[in-house]
Amino acid sequence: MYEAIDIVTNELYGIDDWLKNCENRKEGLCRVCGEKIYIRADKSENTKTHFSHYRDSKCPTIEKNHRPFAHLNASELDLENGKIIKGKVAEHSFLIFEKCKGMAENLNAKEFRDLIDFATQKEVWNYKGLTFTYVPYILLTCREKFTKGERNYRKSDFYFVFDPNIKNVDELWNQSGKKQKLWKVDCKDNNVTEYSIDSALLPIWYEFTDEYIRNKFT
Repeated sequence: MYEAIDIVTNELYGIDDWLKNCENRKEGLCRVCGEKIYIRADKSENTKTHFSHYRDSKCPTIEKNHRPFAHLNASELDLENGKIIKGKVAEHSFLIFEKCKGMAENLNAKEFRDLIDFATQKEVWNYKGLTFTYVPYILLTCREKFTKGERNYRKSDFYFVFDPNIKNVDELWNQSGKKQKLWKVDCKDNNVTEYSIDSALLPIWYEFTDEYIRNKFT
């Protein structure tokens, strides 16, 4: 892991900026679990300096702690709302695919269909209070791990996690105080990429073009 929150300033720093700005502080906080993490390999010539959790950590960014699908439960179901959500998924499936692909590089159509099938098996669409905003993010947690594949079309394996403090995924929209984030964890170096949960469906790479065309005709 190459980033940590400074306990003093509450700022997030990459390891290089940390060494420049955080004086001699050796500990920071993990932005996923909030536990203390410490600088490691800062004296090594062969290993890149990074942050590491302590041995008894329960953080899901440590692969052995990852419990895929444990959160895919709901306190209540709502079949009527489920019909609405399924209708929107069917109508906007390509845009959902593109949004997921923007977070899970080289996501293919077969993998996306598998995500849909698993979410259907877990009755995700019927979770009470579910809004369309959360659909792409939940889908990415419907796979234990995205692998490099035989052709190495990804640089490394990775998986996705929500706030580790939630027991059921519906807490994200039914309870305040839960982190509205999804994190991608790289299995090679435990580095974390953070995505804020938002309702935008346009892929990031198209946003400039979309804005350009809208401005052109308004």
